[in-house]
Amino acid sequence: MKLPVIETERLILRPLELSDAEHIFKSWTSDPRVTKYMIYTTHESAEQTKEWLESVVQKTENKESNTIDIGFQLKENGKLIGTGGAYYIPEIDRWSLGYNLAFDYWRQGYTSEAMKGLTEYLRGMGIKRFISDHAVDNPNSGKVMEKIGMKFDHMGSYTCHDGRTFEAKYYIMDMK
Repeated sequence: MKLPVIETERLILRPLELSDAEHIFKSWTSDPRVTKYMIYTTHESAEQTKEWLESVVQKTENKESNTIDIGFQLKENGKLIGTGGAYYIPEIDRWSLGYNLAFDYWRQGYTSEAMKGLTEYLRGMGIKRFISDHAVDNPNSGKVMEKIGMKFDHMGSYTCHDGRTFEAKYYIMDMK
């Protein structure tokens, strides 16, 4: 699904590009503090991040895709500080939200701001049903979900690509 550039108070939400790979690798995909609860493993090289970005760009360019990935770029200096997105889960008729942010930008409201911007954009496209989850041991991610209007729904778990499993809290949001 092709996305336009979305502006929030402090951020520009934009499609990711292959040229972002080196920066993303150095800023967060190689940082175990950021990747600790992510479903992907900590990247070992910029090439690994580039491979991930290639799949992201391919999905973004496919008009039939039900996956959205965006970069969070600071307006003040153009620095890319994180990514987020959504993908459609037909079995539950909801869009799953996810995000990650470079460690140096945690606890400054950037993720909530970005995800509010994205969900408002999606609402304008008629997408109004969302779900997201976070590891119980990562409560700050749950705070982001609450700040964007999501409500706790149920407990569950998720499994990472490397087999790690986390107990998780699931949140939902139905926008009008």
